[in-house]
Amino acid sequence: MNTRQSRSNTFLIVAGLLSLLAYGSAGCEPPQASRATPTAIPTHFDTNIDSNKLVIVKFGATWCPPCRDVERELDELAGELPADVEVLKIDVDENPELAERYGIFSIPKLMLVRDGKILDEEVGYMSGSQIQKWISKYPRAGLANE
Repeated sequence: MNTRQSRSNTFLIVAGLLSLLAYGSAGCEPPQASRATPTAIPTHFDTNIDSNKLVIVKFGATWCPPCRDVERELDELAGELPADVEVLKIDVDENPELAERYGIFSIPKLMLVRDGKILDEEVGYMSGSQIQKWISKYPRAGLANE
């Protein structure tokens, strides 16, 4: 294969990958090497996920369009969620330690956590109504039979 064919093939591969991200990806793949300086794991993270509240943990990044869409849905839901449901938003670039701890390979990733236990996980975009339906499967903290 000559250099011109190689460049043409590389262009086609890159164009195909970009179109997949723009039009059909359930989630975004984080870059292999993060240029972000590792930051300390938020001290409130472990405390909050170990509580009796139902915690929605959203892993995402600012460069990820589906992550921004899920963030918007969560912001719109803020006033509609029960008082015993909390939302934690984790940027994987700013908190690579948490992303590694929870094996985050595709974003956005939503986890439902109570008492430090992961109850459920979803990868990809979820609308506000899908999120509400998802969390309604789990009893509220005061009603939990665990």
